[in-house]
Amino acid sequence: MKYLLPAVLTLLLCLFVSCSAETEVVPDYDPTVKIDMEEISQLYPSVTDIPVIYIDLDRDLWHVDKEEYVPATVTAPESGIVEAEARLKGRGNASWNLPQKPYNIKFHSDTDFFGMGEAKSWVLITLFYDKTLLRNYLTLNLAETISSGSEMDCRFVDVVINGEYNGLYLLTEKIEDDKNRVDLSKKDGDTLFEIEQAFRHNNLCENCIPLKSGAHLTFKDPEPEDLTAEEFIDRKNAMTEFLSAADAAIKSKDYEQFSTYIDVESFINWYIVNEFVKNYDSQFVTSCYCYVKEGKLFMGPCWDYDTCMGNQDVATCMDPKGFHVRIAPWFVSLLKSDEFCSLLYSRWNELVSDGVFDNMLLSIDEQTEYLSQASAVQFERWPDSLRSTDLRGRNALFTYEEELEYLKSWISQRVEFLNSKWTIE
Repeated sequence: MKYLLPAVLTLLLCLFVSCSAETEVVPDYDPTVKIDMEEISQLYPSVTDIPVIYIDLDRDLWHVDKEEYVPATVTAPESGIVEAEARLKGRGNASWNLPQKPYNIKFHSDTDFFGMGEAKSWVLITLFYDKTLLRNYLTLNLAETISSGSEMDCRFVDVVINGEYNGLYLLTEKIEDDKNRVDLSKKDGDTLFEIEQAFRHNNLCENCIPLKSGAHLTFKDPEPEDLTAEEFIDRKNAMTEFLSAADAAIKSKDYEQFSTYIDVESFINWYIVNEFVKNYDSQFVTSCYCYVKEGKLFMGPCWDYDTCMGNQDVATCMDPKGFHVRIAPWFVSLLKSDEFCSLLYSRWNELVSDGVFDNMLLSIDEQTEYLSQASAVQFERWPDSLRSTDLRGRNALFTYEEELEYLKSWISQRVEFLNSKWTIE
């Protein structure tokens, strides 16, 4: 199916305007206002057989950058969102340089996207780097399945911007302090951090807390600009004192000591997810998150997995055997604790017995079928995605079918390897 042309939408807009005397479309969707959704669906038709999001800007898309939000209206007929006022800006690091770019959407009021809960901020993750289109989806769903904490929900969507089809995206929640996401208590000083290496800040960062273990934490929520200067200094001092004590307790490898500071369950679940998919960044390079809540340090939520599961020729990440995340700060010490390892092995065996990884393999076939139309249109729109050798060089494959088989084989071998190391007799 060819992607939508601006001329078609212009014609539809003209038709809609002629009918607008009967049904008014309001800028901010109000469920109490009766809206003819059949008419809306005609105005904003699907591209394939999955949900579609229309984004209209007051400028060309190439004028959008990562620094500043620009005005937008967003329509998602299957989610009941009709010409809602919002803002859009770019996001990402390496992914911002891709032809199909990722974006942040921010509504003016809390908005529910496809039953994922009301919030203002949402993320459109590009799938350009992952020829299977599935790695982020599979990993985020794994995290949500095995974790009791705040993990990010996601949905596949087609995205049309200024009347032109811009590709298949993964719509996700944003990692932030929110009652439907990472639910923190601002009044108690709870804080969300991103963990990433200091060189990413040119080794200079007033908003960071470097720890002796090598973990390097950056304030994520609240950000410094959300607080007064005095409030931020007080928060940073309090967090530095707590995190330094937690860091020292972890380094002691003494379960009784570190378990008073950290939520052990969240550390084990996060480690299983990230070691299983062998994600390069999860060695505390970037895009790792943790938070302090009610006097405990939690790992998570999980984030950013388009280069995992053998999709990046770096370190040993292509190889389904071996370990990668175990030498990350904190985990290099925790995995020398017999009590921590015993809990880790028990949790792994529980997940294997529950069929979690068998279900992941089944999910690949299910989602491939679900995306059969959308994947074809995605690769028609972005053919260079299949041709790319950026991540795997000479190990790259160049057909969708080959990439899917490679992914399934990698997962099967990874489960087999971890079973050989973590199975309890």
